Amino acid sequence: MPGLIHRYNAVAEYSALVSTNPSSINRRRLQRVPKHEITSTRATLSDEAAEWYDAVCPPLEEVQDAIRRFQSDPDFTQDRTFAFLAPLFVFGALFVVAMVAVQPHSFAHRILDAPGDHTQDIAKVAGILLGGVLFSLVILRCTIWGVSEISTVVVSLESREERRNRERSGIPSSNLVLGGMFM
Repeated sequence: MPGLIHRYNAVAEYSALVSTNPSSINRRRLQRVPKHEITSTRATLSDEAAEWYDAVCPPLEEVQDAIRRFQSDPDFTQDRTFAFLAPLFVFGALFVVAMVAVQPHSFAHRILDAPGDHTQDIAKVAGILLGGVLFSLVILRCTIWGVSEISTVVVSLESREERRNRERSGIPSSNLVLGGMFM
Protein backbone atom coordinates (compact mmCIF):
# COMPACT_ATOMS: atom_id res chain seq x y z
CA MET A 1 0.00 0.00 0.00
CA PRO A 2 1.87 3.07 -1.19
CA GLY A 3 -0.37 5.43 0.79
CA LEU A 4 0.90 4.07 4.08
CA ILE A 5 4.51 4.38 2.97
CA HIS A 6 4.01 8.02 1.98
CA ARG A 7 2.31 8.81 5.26
CA TYR A 8 5.16 7.22 7.20
CA ASN A 9 7.69 9.33 5.28
CA ALA A 10 5.71 12.50 5.95
CA VAL A 11 5.60 11.73 9.67
CA ALA A 12 9.31 10.91 9.72
CA GLU A 13 10.12 14.19 7.95
CA TYR A 14 7.94 16.17 10.32
CA SER A 15 9.43 14.55 13.40
CA ALA A 16 12.94 15.22 12.07
CA LEU A 17 12.05 18.89 11.55
CA VAL A 18 10.58 19.20 15.02
CA SER A 19 13.49 17.39 16.66
CA THR A 20 15.51 19.48 19.12
CA ASN A 21 18.68 17.49 18.57
CA PRO A 22 21.03 19.90 16.68
CA SER A 23 23.30 17.10 15.48
CA SER A 24 20.45 15.23 13.84
CA ILE A 25 21.53 14.12 10.38
CA ASN A 26 17.95 14.01 9.17
CA ARG A 27 17.34 17.57 10.30
CA ARG A 28 20.35 18.91 8.40
CA ARG A 29 19.34 16.88 5.36
CA LEU A 30 15.75 18.14 5.49
CA GLN A 31 16.82 21.74 5.82
CA ARG A 32 18.50 21.45 2.40
CA VAL A 33 15.42 19.90 0.77
CA PRO A 34 14.05 22.09 -2.03
CA LYS A 35 10.66 23.69 -1.53
CA HIS A 36 8.97 21.76 -4.37
CA GLU A 37 9.71 18.40 -2.69
CA ILE A 38 7.97 19.51 0.50
CA THR A 39 4.87 20.46 -1.46
CA SER A 40 5.00 17.06 -3.12
CA THR A 41 4.54 15.58 0.34
CA ARG A 42 1.46 17.75 0.73
CA ALA A 43 0.24 16.59 -2.66
CA THR A 44 0.85 13.01 -1.58
CA LEU A 45 -1.22 13.56 1.55
CA SER A 46 -4.03 15.13 -0.47
CA ASP A 47 -3.93 12.20 -2.89
CA GLU A 48 -4.21 9.82 0.04
CA ALA A 49 -7.14 11.82 1.41
CA ALA A 50 -8.81 11.54 -2.00
CA GLU A 51 -8.26 7.77 -1.94
CA TRP A 52 -9.87 7.56 1.51
CA TYR A 53 -12.80 9.64 0.28
CA ASP A 54 -13.28 7.29 -2.68
CA ALA A 55 -13.16 4.32 -0.30
CA VAL A 56 -15.73 5.81 2.10
CA CYS A 57 -17.97 7.40 -0.56
CA PRO A 58 -17.66 5.18 -3.63
CA PRO A 59 -18.56 6.55 -7.06
CA LEU A 60 -22.17 6.32 -8.13
CA GLU A 61 -21.40 3.70 -10.76
CA GLU A 62 -20.07 1.28 -8.14
CA VAL A 63 -23.08 1.79 -5.88
CA GLN A 64 -25.40 1.25 -8.83
CA ASP A 65 -23.59 -1.96 -9.77
CA ALA A 66 -23.92 -3.30 -6.23
CA ILE A 67 -27.63 -2.43 -6.07
CA ARG A 68 -28.23 -4.03 -9.48
CA ARG A 69 -26.57 -7.23 -8.25
CA PHE A 70 -28.88 -7.27 -5.21
CA GLN A 71 -31.91 -6.58 -7.40
CA SER A 72 -31.01 -9.37 -9.82
CA ASP A 73 -30.65 -11.92 -7.00
CA PRO A 74 -33.90 -13.97 -6.91
CA ASP A 75 -33.35 -14.93 -3.25
CA PHE A 76 -33.13 -11.31 -2.09
CA THR A 77 -36.74 -10.12 -2.11
CA GLN A 78 -38.79 -7.89 0.16
CA ASP A 79 -40.86 -10.83 1.39
CA ARG A 80 -37.82 -12.91 2.30
CA THR A 81 -36.13 -9.97 4.00
CA PHE A 82 -39.28 -9.33 6.02
CA ALA A 83 -39.58 -13.02 6.90
CA PHE A 84 -35.97 -12.99 8.11
CA LEU A 85 -36.18 -9.78 10.15
CA ALA A 86 -39.71 -10.12 11.58
CA PRO A 87 -38.76 -12.61 14.33
CA LEU A 88 -35.91 -10.32 15.37
CA PHE A 89 -38.28 -7.36 15.65
CA VAL A 90 -40.84 -9.38 17.61
CA PHE A 91 -38.09 -10.54 19.96
CA GLY A 92 -36.89 -6.94 20.33
CA ALA A 93 -40.38 -5.67 21.15
CA LEU A 94 -40.96 -8.44 23.70
CA PHE A 95 -37.53 -7.79 25.18
CA VAL A 96 -38.35 -4.10 25.67
CA VAL A 97 -41.65 -5.00 27.34
CA ALA A 98 -39.84 -7.45 29.61
CA MET A 99 -37.28 -4.81 30.54
CA VAL A 100 -40.07 -2.39 31.48
CA ALA A 101 -41.94 -5.09 33.43
CA VAL A 102 -38.88 -5.98 35.52
CA GLN A 103 -38.54 -2.44 36.90
CA PRO A 104 -39.40 -2.25 40.63
CA HIS A 105 -42.34 0.19 40.28
CA SER A 106 -43.82 -1.21 37.08
CA PHE A 107 -47.41 -2.21 36.39
CA ALA A 108 -46.46 -5.90 36.22
CA HIS A 109 -45.73 -6.11 39.95
CA ARG A 110 -49.09 -4.60 40.79
CA ILE A 111 -50.91 -7.00 38.46
CA LEU A 112 -49.03 -10.08 39.66
CA ASP A 113 -49.82 -9.33 43.33
CA ALA A 114 -53.56 -9.67 42.75
CA PRO A 115 -54.41 -10.82 39.19
CA GLY A 116 -58.11 -11.27 39.93
CA ASP A 117 -58.50 -7.59 40.86
CA HIS A 118 -56.76 -6.31 37.72
CA THR A 119 -58.46 -8.06 34.81
CA GLN A 120 -58.90 -4.76 32.95
CA ASP A 121 -55.23 -3.97 33.44
CA ILE A 122 -54.28 -7.39 32.07
CA ALA A 123 -56.44 -6.75 29.00
CA LYS A 124 -54.85 -3.30 28.52
CA VAL A 125 -51.33 -4.73 28.82
CA ALA A 126 -52.13 -7.50 26.34
CA GLY A 127 -53.57 -4.94 23.92
CA ILE A 128 -50.57 -2.66 24.29
CA LEU A 129 -48.22 -5.62 23.82
CA LEU A 130 -50.02 -6.83 20.70
CA GLY A 131 -50.30 -3.29 19.32
CA GLY A 132 -46.60 -2.62 19.93
CA VAL A 133 -45.54 -5.80 18.17
CA LEU A 134 -47.83 -5.13 15.22
CA PHE A 135 -46.67 -1.49 15.03
CA SER A 136 -43.02 -2.57 15.01
CA LEU A 137 -43.77 -5.03 12.19
CA VAL A 138 -45.53 -2.31 10.18
CA ILE A 139 -42.52 -0.01 10.69
CA LEU A 140 -40.22 -2.83 9.55
CA ARG A 141 -42.31 -3.45 6.42
CA CYS A 142 -42.38 0.27 5.59
CA THR A 143 -38.61 0.51 6.08
CA ILE A 144 -37.97 -2.42 3.76
CA TRP A 145 -40.27 -0.90 1.15
CA GLY A 146 -38.59 2.52 1.52
CA VAL A 147 -35.10 1.09 1.11
CA SER A 148 -36.28 -0.75 -1.99
CA GLU A 149 -37.72 2.41 -3.49
CA ILE A 150 -34.60 4.44 -2.67
CA SER A 151 -32.40 1.79 -4.27
CA THR A 152 -34.56 1.92 -7.41
CA VAL A 153 -34.11 5.70 -7.54
CA VAL A 154 -30.34 5.39 -7.05
CA VAL A 155 -30.09 2.87 -9.88
CA SER A 156 -32.00 5.20 -12.20
CA LEU A 157 -29.74 8.19 -11.43
CA GLU A 158 -27.57 9.46 -14.23
CA SER A 159 -23.83 9.19 -13.61
CA ARG A 160 -21.26 11.78 -14.66
CA GLU A 161 -20.04 9.51 -17.44
CA GLU A 162 -23.55 9.13 -18.89
CA ARG A 163 -24.14 12.88 -18.61
CA ARG A 164 -20.87 13.65 -20.44
CA ASN A 165 -21.70 11.15 -23.18
CA ARG A 166 -25.16 12.65 -23.62
CA GLU A 167 -23.81 16.21 -23.78
CA ARG A 168 -21.18 15.15 -26.33
CA SER A 169 -23.91 13.67 -28.51
CA GLY A 170 -25.67 17.04 -28.59
CA ILE A 171 -28.53 16.42 -26.18
CA PRO A 172 -28.68 19.31 -23.70
CA SER A 173 -28.41 18.55 -20.02
CA SER A 174 -31.35 19.06 -17.70
CA ASN A 175 -29.66 22.15 -16.26
CA LEU A 176 -29.78 23.90 -19.62
CA VAL A 177 -33.37 22.94 -20.30
CA LEU A 178 -34.65 23.94 -16.86
CA GLY A 179 -32.46 27.04 -16.79
CA GLY A 180 -33.91 28.20 -20.12
CA MET A 181 -37.49 27.69 -18.95
CA PHE A 182 -37.18 30.06 -16.01
CA MET A 183 -35.33 32.90 -17.79
